[in-house]
Amino acid sequence: MKLKAILELLDAELAGDENFEVVGIASVPELAQEKEIAFVFSHRFSKAKKFLNKSQAKVLVISKALFADNNFQEFLKEQNLNLVLVERPKFALAQLLPHFAKERFKPVLIHATAVIDESAQIADNVSIGALSFIGPNVVIEAGTVIHARVTINANSKLGNYCVIHSGVVIEDHTEIGDRVEIHANAVIGSDGYSYSTQDATNLEKMQNGDFSFNMDRQIQHKVISNGNVVIENDVEIGANTCIDRATLASTRIQEGTKIDNLCQIAHNVQIGKDCLIIAQTGIAGSAEIKDRVTIAGSCGIGDGVTINNDVVVGAFSAVNSDLDPFLPVLGIPAVPYGEYMKRHRYLMKLPKMGEDIRKLKSAKK
Repeated sequence: MKLKAILELLDAELAGDENFEVVGIASVPELAQEKEIAFVFSHRFSKAKKFLNKSQAKVLVISKALFADNNFQEFLKEQNLNLVLVERPKFALAQLLPHFAKERFKPVLIHATAVIDESAQIADNVSIGALSFIGPNVVIEAGTVIHARVTINANSKLGNYCVIHSGVVIEDHTEIGDRVEIHANAVIGSDGYSYSTQDATNLEKMQNGDFSFNMDRQIQHKVISNGNVVIENDVEIGANTCIDRATLASTRIQEGTKIDNLCQIAHNVQIGKDCLIIAQTGIAGSAEIKDRVTIAGSCGIGDGVTINNDVVVGAFSAVNSDLDPFLPVLGIPAVPYGEYMKRHRYLMKLPKMGEDIRKLKSAKK
């Protein structure tokens, strides 16, 4: 692919030869070969120079901010490079990668071993892989690809150009929009984890300050999940993630949200638009996550908590109360980032403070 075509694709500027031909994308700049295009994500030469000095690449995609760095301009005087100038190199990578991507398998027809209920409505150009099951009254729209061993149960609907990977289970009455991708072994629409006892449990009594505990059995009666899951357009769901159906209405994932592997989304949860939910996060029942929220890895979100727009929850945090918009939080329990760092600085001083206290006690003796 010649640089001229890459420039048009990325709507980029060039400092160099537009006829230079690229054969692939380098994994990292320091391992790049001459004919590979390398991406530099840092905007500062002080961070980029350690691998630029090792790189053999003749084509770099860099930010305009890096190009304007005086130290980078000095570096260029000793180099013979072709520079593709963009605002955001990582976004440029997302645009360019499909043109160099390795081909991945996908079924192109309906496999002979697929089991499809006669009442299902399947568009003409849908692909269904081996040993998949499509239940009664399922609707699958145009261009959707169903890989092997997928189960789609009764009355579910999938929109246009979805990709459902192997081993996924989509339970009854699930509604999925257009261009949704669900990775291997995810379960959409499993029952919510919801139980009730006939009388107040010992836990409930304790929470109310009543310690007259009942030592007999406290049988947990299942509260069935009579609702469904709704997944809107352009959502991606990672491998082995589980999203539970609602008790009465819908567990809903709004358009553009991306959920990583190994996440648990409980019954009645509402997740807004363009959120990022990262691996091993658990969101408890009836929590509401509003738009553009980022929840980093291994976080816990408590029952009924509301996280407002544009909040960032740092990794390994536990959110047990509502969070205001535009707030970065961290810790167990999660507190504003500045407060967390202040507490952390004091914690780091504890060993010395302990030693000082021991010395004071010894002096008094």
